[in-house]
Amino acid sequence: MPSLSPAETDQFVEQMRPALVKYFWRKCRTQAEAEDLAQDVLMRALGYARHLPAGQAKGYIFRAAVNRWRDRQRRIVSHGTTIELNESLLCVDEQSVPERVSIAEQELRLVMEALMELSERTRDVFVLVRLEQMKQTEIAAMFQISVSAVEKHLARAIAHLGVRTAGEGSRS
Repeated sequence: MPSLSPAETDQFVEQMRPALVKYFWRKCRTQAEAEDLAQDVLMRALGYARHLPAGQAKGYIFRAAVNRWRDRQRRIVSHGTTIELNESLLCVDEQSVPERVSIAEQELRLVMEALMELSERTRDVFVLVRLEQMKQTEIAAMFQISVSAVEKHLARAIAHLGVRTAGEGSRS
């Protein structure tokens, strides 16, 4: 199995760092924290990624970034750190709160179940395009696949979610 040379490692870091910072900035909305998280992922993952082919290393770095964000969120919850809330989300009609919460929970459960039924690559592509708002060309480069393949994964995910949510919603 070929591994990354020192020059390729430097090039890899230069290529992946902006994508990681952008990913984390979308999550936490602070540049300093995004830079710190990206640096942490690169430092921790680079030791493992050096021994992988370049295509697998990019996927590994991305997976490490997702896991690092999840770890951060778990740490915030377990240590009782407060999370900033968008105050506009707190303005609700008191009469409809329980009903709206119940409907939202059901819809979220349906979407999560449908997402988990997808292949990992299809799910990752969908999340990156729709939730992280990354460009399809960036995702294609990240996974070393064509933009057409990204479009196919996205179409597959949307079709699956549409069928699952429409089918479940009509049963209620």
